[in-house]
Amino acid sequence: MISEEIVAFKNPKSISAESYRALRTNLEFAMNSEDQKVILVTSSHVSEGKSTIAANLAAVFAMQDKKTVIVDADMRRGIQHRKFKVTNKNGLSSYLAKLSNFNDLLKPTDIPNLFVITCGPVPPNPAELVSNKNMKDLIEILKTNFDIVIIDGAPVLPVTDSVILSAICDRVIIVASYGETHKEELKATKQSLTGAGANIAGVVLNKVDIKGKGYSKYGKYGKGYYGSYSYYGNSEKGENK
Repeated sequence: MISEEIVAFKNPKSISAESYRALRTNLEFAMNSEDQKVILVTSSHVSEGKSTIAANLAAVFAMQDKKTVIVDADMRRGIQHRKFKVTNKNGLSSYLAKLSNFNDLLKPTDIPNLFVITCGPVPPNPAELVSNKNMKDLIEILKTNFDIVIIDGAPVLPVTDSVILSAICDRVIIVASYGETHKEELKATKQSLTGAGANIAGVVLNKVDIKGKGYSKYGKYGKGYYGSYSYYGNSEKGENK
């Protein structure tokens, strides 16, 4: 059984699940071409909730009858194998190092239409692996075989992995933690990504207390909208003070 954190599947009538569906809808409007399929989910630092958001986003796309794969590209601290309760013996790191083949990578999940590629064993050189031609070739293979590709990337500020990956993804989502992510950190994250040519779709504001004052279920903020748990919109406006 998959983790309870994947609420979009485990509790589809919850407010959290509705927020993930709203995020999916916004992304569908942003990705206005059938060729645009690859979404990178990253954050400024660890523990901001990017992996949970990536997993739930993959789930809501799959539940919309879209063949979806989530790739755990956080090869230092990957946890998608724990969320989906699958083996991590063969994963992205072993494939990029040419120690396994493509057929070993794809692992089915309990959610119909959803597959996962785990991070694999921790390699000594994650940034070098994601920057080699094998990674770009893998993304092209996945785009041919799937409707949606969600990549759970490493945080931007400590390491360069996601900055490298952002240049070969169609859209990038930055996850910020309410009350924890500083404005300067979010600015630095955005600058690093845009400097690599990333197409930033917006910011998801995570860990919002929906019982707090000033938050309605659907409200307007800057150029985007936030749901009970997430904010989606122009990254310049999505700064957490």
